[in-house]
Amino acid sequence: MDKSKEKKKYNSYNSIVIKRIKEKMGLSTQFIHQSLRGDRTSETSETVKLEYARILAEVEKTLSNN
Repeated sequence: MDKSKEKKKYNSYNSIVIKRIKEKMGLSTQFIHQSLRGDRTSETSETVKLEYARILAEVEKTLSNN
């Protein structure tokens, strides 16, 4: 086993945004994470990606105003 391989980099997602999408769309957190990673390619997955970006932008804008 070659130890020189790089470890897989995991993305960290904003848990507040994940919870908001879960409540709004009624999806599991696992499905939301898979959609954001690109493991899922359905219309719902594309909607999840767009919603995540939109909500995250709102959260960041709110935090930067303070």
